[in-house]
Amino acid sequence: MHKPELLAPAGSKEALIAAVENGADAVYFGGPTLSARHDAALTHDELEWAIDYAHINKVKAYVTVNTLIKDPELEKAAEYLQFLCNAG
Repeated sequence: MHKPELLAPAGSKEALIAAVENGADAVYFGGPTLSARHDAALTHDELEWAIDYAHINKVKAYVTVNTLIKDPELEKAAEYLQFLCNAG
């Protein structure tokens, strides 16, 4: 039988630490680009830290990319996605 994954939101450093310390299997958060929740977005530096922190603690990290991308934004979106790939 497949074990369900406990996925917790982590819109801040404090929320991420709390989720990891309380047994989350995975966390999700958004960045400064392509995220529908700008009020809970992490900076590029915070994203890199959050991904590293999650992986060090054997927790999966999901980054939300949940906005519509228009043609003029494609290059910027590709750069952001490459940044995310490089971050972990």
